Amino acid sequence: MTMLTFPTGDAEIDLSRPGQWRLAEVELVNWGTFSGHVAVDVARAGHLFTGASGSGKSSLLDAIAAVLTPDRWLRLNAAAQDGSSRLSDRTLMSYVRGAWNKEADETADRATTTYLRSKATWSGVLLRYENLREEPVAVMRVFHAPGSRTEPTALKDARIFLRGDVGLLDVRPHIEGGIDARRMSKAFPDALITTGGRHGRFHERIVRQFGFRSDATLQLLHKTQSAKNLGTLDALFRGFMLDQPGTFARADTAVEQFIELDGAHKHVVDLRNQSDALRKVDDAITAFDLAGAEMAGAADLHDAVEPFTATLKLKLAQDAAGPARAAEARAQSELRDAEREQQHAHQALETARARVRNEGGARVELLEERIDSAKRDESTVREHRDQLAAELARIGAPTPKSSPQFAELLATAVIESARDVPPVSFEVRDSASHARKTLDEITRQIASLRDHRSNLDGRLLNARRFLAAAVGVPETTLPFAGELITVTARDAEWRGAIERVMASFATTLLVRDDQLVAARRAAESRTLGVRLVIEAVPHAVDEPRRPRDGRSLVHRVSVSDGPFAAYIRKRIMSEFDYACVSHPDELDDVERGVTIGGLVKRSSRRYEKDDRFEVGDATRWMLGGDTEARLDALLARLRDAETAVAQTAARDARADTERQEAMTRRDVFARVATFTWERIDLVAAVATTAERVDELRYLTNESTSLRDAQDAAERATLRQNDADEQHRRVLGDHAIAREKLSRIHSQIAELEAATVAPVGEVFAIALETRFRADRRSIGLETVDEVARKVQSALSKEKDAAASRAADAEARFAGYAAEFRFGWRAASADLTAEIGDRYGYRELREGILARGLPEKEAEFRKLLRERSQDVVAHLLSDLRDAPGLIRERILPVNASLGRSPFEGTDRFLEIDVKTSRTPEVDEFLADLRRIVEGNWADESAVGAEQRFAVLQRVIGRLGSKDRVDTDWRTRVLDTRLHVSFLAREKSGGRVVRVYDSAEGLSGGQRQKLVIFCLAAALRYQLTEEEDDLPGFGSIVLDEAFDKADSKYTRNAMDIFREFGFHMILATPQKLLQTLEPYVGAITSVSNPDRNASLLANVVFSVETSEVAPTSHASSRA
Repeated sequence: MTMLTFPTGDAEIDLSRPGQWRLAEVELVNWGTFSGHVAVDVARAGHLFTGASGSGKSSLLDAIAAVLTPDRWLRLNAAAQDGSSRLSDRTLMSYVRGAWNKEADETADRATTTYLRSKATWSGVLLRYENLREEPVAVMRVFHAPGSRTEPTALKDARIFLRGDVGLLDVRPHIEGGIDARRMSKAFPDALITTGGRHGRFHERIVRQFGFRSDATLQLLHKTQSAKNLGTLDALFRGFMLDQPGTFARADTAVEQFIELDGAHKHVVDLRNQSDALRKVDDAITAFDLAGAEMAGAADLHDAVEPFTATLKLKLAQDAAGPARAAEARAQSELRDAEREQQHAHQALETARARVRNEGGARVELLEERIDSAKRDESTVREHRDQLAAELARIGAPTPKSSPQFAELLATAVIESARDVPPVSFEVRDSASHARKTLDEITRQIASLRDHRSNLDGRLLNARRFLAAAVGVPETTLPFAGELITVTARDAEWRGAIERVMASFATTLLVRDDQLVAARRAAESRTLGVRLVIEAVPHAVDEPRRPRDGRSLVHRVSVSDGPFAAYIRKRIMSEFDYACVSHPDELDDVERGVTIGGLVKRSSRRYEKDDRFEVGDATRWMLGGDTEARLDALLARLRDAETAVAQTAARDARADTERQEAMTRRDVFARVATFTWERIDLVAAVATTAERVDELRYLTNESTSLRDAQDAAERATLRQNDADEQHRRVLGDHAIAREKLSRIHSQIAELEAATVAPVGEVFAIALETRFRADRRSIGLETVDEVARKVQSALSKEKDAAASRAADAEARFAGYAAEFRFGWRAASADLTAEIGDRYGYRELREGILARGLPEKEAEFRKLLRERSQDVVAHLLSDLRDAPGLIRERILPVNASLGRSPFEGTDRFLEIDVKTSRTPEVDEFLADLRRIVEGNWADESAVGAEQRFAVLQRVIGRLGSKDRVDTDWRTRVLDTRLHVSFLAREKSGGRVVRVYDSAEGLSGGQRQKLVIFCLAAALRYQLTEEEDDLPGFGSIVLDEAFDKADSKYTRNAMDIFREFGFHMILATPQKLLQTLEPYVGAITSVSNPDRNASLLANVVFSVETSEVAPTSHASSRA
């Protein structure tokens, strides 16, 4: 060992600082690349460890930290991390095992670590502290690693505190075979020994022995070890003076406790969703029950019509019997009067005729009889001629006025009556029928399209509805492929061609594998009335290959997102990768293709063109969920079909009219052929009557008395005629009255004899209302007709109600299936059958009456508790943080007040300034929205709004996303919410203010920061009444490695001025700068990377001669 001397200008300062505890020796056994036992004497004036990177100097300082620092704060090789958040690969186990190399393991495809001590081994570190006045203090930490295990949990350790001269090898017997704390306690009865990772008493003893203010001093000393190039006050106080705030733990607690709250909220949301789903079910139940009640009511009324009508008819008959009897009596009286008058008139006529005969009237009577006969003949001829005229008028022919004209007519009639009339042609009938069928089909398609909002055939949709209800799933879980495939808008011109290519796949029903069995059985159970193709879809589908051609149909369609999307894309890619070419000749260049006109190339030698319909006929399109194009096309077709129906119907009607006219003409002429001229010669008949009347007039003009007798006879005849007519009329009225009365009596007898079920008052009133609504005045003659109308109306109402009930039942089945699919556990005992409907209603009533209110109350209670217990505390911590930081800085200011910063009368004082970012302010505002407000009267909407904010905040606080974790740090780390400035004071007056962000020179900034760090350390290590720290050893790893010599000297001057014992590890470039501040230099080398070596050089400041000193030695 060589001792060097150098002059010092501080002869008055005793650098040994008697009474101050300083590290005097470090002993190692099997630590890192230090194998065996190694001991280093630490110079009391200061010590420097130097060496190349990887030599082991940081391992020595980590050994010191491993003994003193509680494991919760221990960061090994922290200086090498350069302040980053990444984790070091060094661990206590890696030091104990002697990890020194990493090699690639080709078999395991990873790097493996090479250890110096791969079998069972022990390790230890001893630190000896002296104050030159009392017995030394030895603190050590020993480890035992069993077998070849390398996981951290396999490592056992013990910490030991004792006084006196003891070496690390003295505890070897109690460690190397496994830590035996009991034997060690017997061997060292005065020692404090802690094991099992519970070392609180050990650190309490350290704190008490060295006069530390708390165990936080140990954390500050460890942080200082890795403090390099501190550039600002913010970096110093945030990174080294202030602990991580409790806001992080608060946030973690909030995230953990939010799980329960989130679960409660999800339960509430789930119950609300159940209630909403069941509301649709309940509406269907209400509609079904209402329709059922209406159907039953209409049926009951329908059944009551007959007994009600019978009862009503009996009452009407009984009411009509009295007036009928009175009417019959009046008719009987009128009949007797008419008979008397008839007798009187007959007597008068006989008298008048006798008078005529007495006046020579036999010739007159003969003429009168001939006149009457002529008139009768004339009347008959007139009737025949009118009949003929009417017949001829039907066919637009004139009535013949002479015998030749009649003969010509008769000849024509013979010919025309024999003419055959052909039926209406089949072409006319068929075109009309086809037009009606086309119109009906288009009307059906439009109705189906509007009802189902699908381009597919309604029969396919009905089949799917049946299968979905049978399987117990919503219809949306059983889509047709065509419903999920859409031709892109930019390729609309190709839609017709694409529809032709994919027509077969469009109508394929897609069913998941787990639903296939049920769907298959349901399809087998009944006749579906349509061709249905079912395709099973697996849960996992391989990625489809790329299209062969850039013109592929694949690029012209899109597939709706969802559970079937991957399968459909694969099917399209594998089976419909058709090139869309602009010219048919281009089909030679592709394996499969299609032209815009619909010519499809299926294989190398097979072409297909289906022109049964136009390629652009949108009514045939099936792809996509948008039905507007197909609906517009169908409406256009509907207009054309309506026009076609009108035209063909008119043509059919004309043909019917023409045939009917021909048949009428034939029939008329057939009847005309039966007439003779004599039967219709009205002129001759009129002449005959006139001739006989003239003859009678001549005879009666010859005798006045005969003429008077004749006039009297005519008057008597008129009276006789009137009496006869009156008698016939009255006789008829009497017969009618008698028959009516008889009929009423018969009805009464029949109705009274019949057994009629009584009609309830409610039904009777309802039917009475309906009867009167049809006809205000009802009699026996009209009651049956009214009853038929009422019964017919009730039948229609019953049928309509039955239809509504069927629709409601179908809706119920669909909604119930959706509910069962979404909430299988809640509906485990229910089916989609209408018979289970009240079970769904009870379930909903239970949710609304008990489940939902209870869960909402529980949710609001949890929300209030979590907000007040956790979020409120987090908000309080964030608000109070600047004030608490100011309190933490007070002792540092007290320490700064004990040492001048400039000259002899200028002192520093640290001030804390709140500097929250808008991001933090927004976070605080969110927290206030969560915890503040009136909880007592808060509505469900208010609670949801509060929860939404909480959910968003907790979501980011618990997120592992890099952006969110960075945000979490910014809003929770209250050290970032303040900035620090230093006030330079003289006599209570502020001379200068140093802002952490102010553009100070490098030297000024370095001096300011190091001065404050030293003051903080002095506060932690100094008793209230002392000027110098009771514990002086400060360790700095990688000290000043990037600093210039001026900064290094400034920093060392400050540490020396504050009375600290500096133990440094630094590169060799700073040796000359640091030599005046240390008493020895230890050079660490590791030429082979697996064995660290030490060499010491000791300086003396008390003598100018070289003095021998103990060499760092290996005693293992």
